[in-house]
Amino acid sequence: MNILTMKKEIRQIVKPCNDWFLSLDYNGAEVRTFLALGEHPQPQGDIHAWNIINVFQRLAMDREEAKTVFFAWLYNPDSTIITTDHYNRKKVLDKYYDGDYINTVYDRHIKVDERKAFNYLIQSTTADLVNERAVALDELLKDRKSFISHIVHDEIVIDLAEADRQLVPQIKDTFSINRLGTFLVNMKVGKNYYDLETLPL
Repeated sequence: MNILTMKKEIRQIVKPCNDWFLSLDYNGAEVRTFLALGEHPQPQGDIHAWNIINVFQRLAMDREEAKTVFFAWLYNPDSTIITTDHYNRKKVLDKYYDGDYINTVYDRHIKVDERKAFNYLIQSTTADLVNERAVALDELLKDRKSFISHIVHDEIVIDLAEADRQLVPQIKDTFSINRLGTFLVNMKVGKNYYDLETLPL
């Protein structure tokens, strides 16, 4: 079963072997990776709400618009919509791209042309970060009924047994704290992979 390409409404048929699905994903994963590589501190709240105030400086702007505008700029090297030092593509590329290869904090050396270098750097680093957290979570759940069910982009879904419910705060911290810093985590829980309810942060 390929969950990655599954239509969202069909996800109702995906059910845990134990009692719950616990979904964890980063709030603005790639945006936070960018900030970390640029050596900027992580905002405590929602990254797109933070951008509205600190980057766009437009209080009337809604979150979805801010998100759309930001990502349209993020991977378009010709766009100059955003000029703040918080998101300085050149500074990050100067550190991690040598003109032929991106060299990530995970010791990946990927040959890529300059136009795609930033895209490769952010996406590769974010993917490795999530996979590293998955390994840590797998170790945390060792010898327990709960286990990692699947990973979709920056989301890790745990098949959670009721007996392990007390581990949820530790699971969250294990996912949140990574080698780039502490990223804000969104958590959801449900009896299938479609009907997931948000847990308080």
